[in-house]
Amino acid sequence: MTEEEQPEGALVVGTSTGAAPLDARAAEAYTAYVSHLHGCLPCQGGDDCAPGTRLREAWKTARNTSLRAHRPAHPATT
Repeated sequence: MTEEEQPEGALVVGTSTGAAPLDARAAEAYTAYVSHLHGCLPCQGGDDCAPGTRLREAWKTARNTSLRAHRPAHPATT
């Protein structure tokens, strides 16, 4: 899939070589979270269970770390 075919707001994987492992980790965390959701009745009903909450937080942390790696560095302020 080319960049032009990416949905709006999609993370373009591979734009930074240092971010590739972080992208992979975020994808793994998301897969684990979604897999949990498919098998957990409380989470499906909106009442998150403890493992679901931990998986969601792990995914959000991994996603945000990956997104930060894709941002350009801020110039130093003096």
